[in-house]
Amino acid sequence: MPSENNNNDGRGGKKLLALAVVAAVASSVVAGSLFFLAPEGRAAGGGAAAAAADSNNNNANAKKEVTLVAEEAEIEIAPGERVKAWTFNGTMPGPTLRFTEGDNVTIHFINKTPLAHTLHLHGNHDDESDGVHPQLLPGEAYNYTFVADPAGALMYHCHAYPTSLHIRMGMYGALIVDPKDDSNSKPEPAREFVIVMGEFDPEDQESFVPRYYLVNGYADQYMGEDNNMLHVRQGELIRMYVINMGTTIPYSFHLHSTIFKAYPSGLWSNDPIDAQTVEIGPGNAAIVEATWKWPGTYLFHSHGLQEERGNMGEIMVEPSQGPYRAESMIGWQHELIEKLQKPEVTEYTGGANNATAPASSSSSPHHGAGPQVAIVAGSWDNKQKENYAPREISVNAGSEVTWVNQDTIVHTVTDRQGAFDSSLIGAGGSWTHKFDSAGRHDYYCALHPWMEGSLTVE
Repeated sequence: MPSENNNNDGRGGKKLLALAVVAAVASSVVAGSLFFLAPEGRAAGGGAAAAAADSNNNNANAKKEVTLVAEEAEIEIAPGERVKAWTFNGTMPGPTLRFTEGDNVTIHFINKTPLAHTLHLHGNHDDESDGVHPQLLPGEAYNYTFVADPAGALMYHCHAYPTSLHIRMGMYGALIVDPKDDSNSKPEPAREFVIVMGEFDPEDQESFVPRYYLVNGYADQYMGEDNNMLHVRQGELIRMYVINMGTTIPYSFHLHSTIFKAYPSGLWSNDPIDAQTVEIGPGNAAIVEATWKWPGTYLFHSHGLQEERGNMGEIMVEPSQGPYRAESMIGWQHELIEKLQKPEVTEYTGGANNATAPASSSSSPHHGAGPQVAIVAGSWDNKQKENYAPREISVNAGSEVTWVNQDTIVHTVTDRQGAFDSSLIGAGGSWTHKFDSAGRHDYYCALHPWMEGSLTVE
């Protein structure tokens, strides 16, 4: 593949890796992670996966490594409703990551999709692991390193632009940091669940009122069937890590037949409040602790429109006198997600790092002598009809074509079959590519996939 040098993207190369460098990581069980990866590099369910999903130790400052893979998948989000989603490891939400406060964490992130993605983690970390830059183009990978902090219910999600679209499409998951053993906020033993709220509209992902308000990626998945309910015991302490990964409105989380304690913003460092309902805004969380005095079947849901659109579940409280012990149900929950969603991952082999380019290319602020294609100002807006101008172009073999970015933010010129990729073209920058072989190329912007163009080489 010819060398490509783009000085307009502003990307740090310190941790950026070719896919081949880290592909081996995807085939191994990673110590301390909450899931394991099958040989093809995506999360596997059942058996060992469930055991790994609930594993965590409190060794001070332990080193933890996990692998997340961005994958497109077709999943079921309601009975009979299958949709295309952008995922971490094939499910929506992605696997729950769990560490202990002070752990030294490395997350190997691999992009196996035709779009640019990132991994943004809530919590304390430096700018190299903030997950806004660099944007990982198709076929690229990056190592995020950080110390797990603060203790509480956090989250991770893609922060490629437009961020709300990437989140709506499924690129999010729970990040739980347990207090270390000597912490004053070390919680009591409890039966634990994770509740991740999300939104999805199969027809219009920009709708302010989506068709579905999902709990852990599936509408009403804890309703109706006894095996799918959340099973707890009378008088047992229940802990829920409740996370709002929606993009529009707060969730007013409510438990029936009990008053509960809620830790605001999902942080153990905050003083708990007694609550009948707790409001959780987009990108925020709460740790909810509750007990039930009486056996029975009780609802949990968000008050409002959400509860009629997939945001309800049932808790079966079984008679018991104890004794009780700590028990995480998070592994079981992830297995249920895989069972209901039945993910079918789309294999994608294109991308700048593993493609064979048909000709040479370069990046320069000086425009080439051949035909030019403008990246029109305002192309970041998916309502704009003109993005690449001209949208279709024909050239003779041996021609050089230059794309000039007239917009105010970065874009790419990415062949859908992986034949070429510009990397990021900054505002005012350009990229030139020489085409030696006849054929047709359909291309798009990996950051803004509604931007499309085509080029025919004669």
